[in-house]
Amino acid sequence: MAKDGMEYTTSGACREQIAAGQWDELLGGLYGRHPAVLARQRARWCAALEEFERYYGPNRPVHIYSAPGRAELGGNHTDHQHGYGLAAAVNLDLVAVVARNEDAYVRVKSRGFNKLDVIDLSEPEPKEGESTHSASLIRGIAEGFRAAGQPVGGFDAYTTSDVLRGSGLSSSAAFEMAVAAMINGEFGGSLTPPQRARIGQYAENYYFGKPSGLLDQLTSAVGGVVFADFADPGAPRIEKIHTQGLLPPGMALCVTDTRGSHSELTGEFAAIRREMEAVAACFGKTVLGQVEPEEFWAELPRLRRRCSDRAVLRAMHFFQENPRALAEDRALREGRFSDFLALVRESGHDSFTLCQNVYCADNPLRQSLSVALALSQYLLEGGGGAWRMQGGGFAGTIQAFVPEDRLEHYRRGIEAVFGPGSCHLLSLREQGALRVF
Repeated sequence: MAKDGMEYTTSGACREQIAAGQWDELLGGLYGRHPAVLARQRARWCAALEEFERYYGPNRPVHIYSAPGRAELGGNHTDHQHGYGLAAAVNLDLVAVVARNEDAYVRVKSRGFNKLDVIDLSEPEPKEGESTHSASLIRGIAEGFRAAGQPVGGFDAYTTSDVLRGSGLSSSAAFEMAVAAMINGEFGGSLTPPQRARIGQYAENYYFGKPSGLLDQLTSAVGGVVFADFADPGAPRIEKIHTQGLLPPGMALCVTDTRGSHSELTGEFAAIRREMEAVAACFGKTVLGQVEPEEFWAELPRLRRRCSDRAVLRAMHFFQENPRALAEDRALREGRFSDFLALVRESGHDSFTLCQNVYCADNPLRQSLSVALALSQYLLEGGGGAWRMQGGGFAGTIQAFVPEDRLEHYRRGIEAVFGPGSCHLLSLREQGALRVF
């Protein structure tokens, strides 16, 4: 079936083809080809198509989109200070079934959320009471496309995500990049993945109300491992490192879900950025990336008089973490994985002691991330692994590189504390957000 020069297949036909295994090559390219993995993804995609039909009617012509979550590999809270960032797209993703409509409304139903988001595209401005909700992201992304001179129209979509919500794996960026890919793909847009990432950040900053950097959206949009230099945030320098062979044989990447969400901790994240920028202001600059490291260290006595000690420590974190992200990028490219792991361990230590984003200062009795990091150190120290903070922090997940001969030992130890299924084995994903069919 063709519509405006684009090929479509009905939702019912897609479901029959997936169930019959006709899409296994496509699914294998996204998730891996283990039979159990393929069976799970067939069932997941068929369920998404069934739910789409339940909300929007049967046998409509549809496309299917996928946008990955991401694992931060280096550069914890450096991107918003115009520093370096290093992150990888992973196999956990958001899948969206979408069909165009003719009434200039966007309707999105997301699995696990009771509300159907309905956005009137004739109302482009942020709406009162909509911030911090997914509807604000959809509205902001649509307006970002319009402001870029791109076509926008109405569509109906159903989304399902296995990117752990509030975990530091960027479920919000996956949602944003899926919406951006849908608008770009369904209406003949011409925006590149980095341009779509900028629109996602714009929507998150000004419509959703979270002062995020750009690394999460870039990684979900571009795929692979992304090294980014944000010295010019309007045109960041981006390099994609292909994932094949990046992790050496015998090394696994895990994240542990400590069963705490950071989705309601926007104020904590904003405080990190605000305090770093208060230190930068002491030098007449807006962000720490504009301050020379030598000047910062020389001015510590004055900075402590003008700023809080926590702000100074968080600035110290930036000046330690930023060159470390560059060193991690070089170590990966040059195949020096043991050096990379040593840098990962240093990063995790500094996030704990300097950035102080491992637990909330107003609730020190709850420190699930601290427990997970300490337990990982106990289980892995001396065995060639590494562990660190994952993402924005305060709650959610930690990350660990685990030698495969210790993987079962690590998984058992972690899940004994955080529960069955809390330790997730990740694989790196080459593809960014895209229309897969």
